[in-house]
Amino acid sequence: MPRSRELDLVGKVAVISGSSRGIGRAVAFNLASRGCSILGTCVSDKGLAAMESLDAQVTSDVYEATSRSRPADQTITGVVADIFSPDCATTIADAVDKHHGGKLDIFINSACDPMPGTIGSMSPDEISHSLLGNIQTPVLIVETLVRRRSFRPNSRIIYLSSIRARQPWDGQLMYAAGKSAGESLCRTWAQAFGGKNPAYEFMKGTTANSVSVGLTETDAVVDCGPEAVKTFQDEFFPGQSIPKFGQPEDVADVIGLLCGEDARWITGCVVSASGGGIKIC
Repeated sequence: MPRSRELDLVGKVAVISGSSRGIGRAVAFNLASRGCSILGTCVSDKGLAAMESLDAQVTSDVYEATSRSRPADQTITGVVADIFSPDCATTIADAVDKHHGGKLDIFINSACDPMPGTIGSMSPDEISHSLLGNIQTPVLIVETLVRRRSFRPNSRIIYLSSIRARQPWDGQLMYAAGKSAGESLCRTWAQAFGGKNPAYEFMKGTTANSVSVGLTETDAVVDCGPEAVKTFQDEFFPGQSIPKFGQPEDVADVIGLLCGEDARWITGCVVSASGGGIKIC
């Protein structure tokens, strides 16, 4: 039986990078099931088709299955915006202008560069590529949306971080560094956008948080093959309070919580979505 959620995000607009698969798609479904309009980024026509299928899934699994009417102004739209493209931020902001009158309420940075970064074997181009995908592009997206005054008051900014930011592995230097930097970005955005700085009065009350994601059974993990999956289990499960794979929906529920009104007093924080794989206080 489909879960019937409160339609608490009707009239809201969310921009979600990397929303055609994995955790990003689960987040998009979570927010859309609560009435939110979604502008999701992807990198190909296949991703655009996935966003169209998400629209159909929301209609069938959320509204038709629970005999509720879909909000008349709710839309789910895909846009090709590669985080490694120099015009990614502009493409997203232009899409917000085109589809939503230049206004949004939620930005979730899910897309990233998964390149681990093995010490002693990285090229300058690989290092730059990782910094571009995990730090520079998220900064430019927020910068562009702020300059255009696209954020409404009481908006939400959420950066998907990783357990690796606090439990490093010597084979993932750049990935861990990028996720740590994303957490720092959120602390600064939280301080800037809360309402103390007159320059950002138009978006006062905005919160910014990062979510530290643990071992999650996404397509990307499964595609690594059975041997790698077993290695992940052996590494992560002993340290988790709940010793099993998380599902994309588990992480999406945590992110969805931060997007709601009940999370208005949470900002500048790192929230763990790892089954207790990392304890943060």
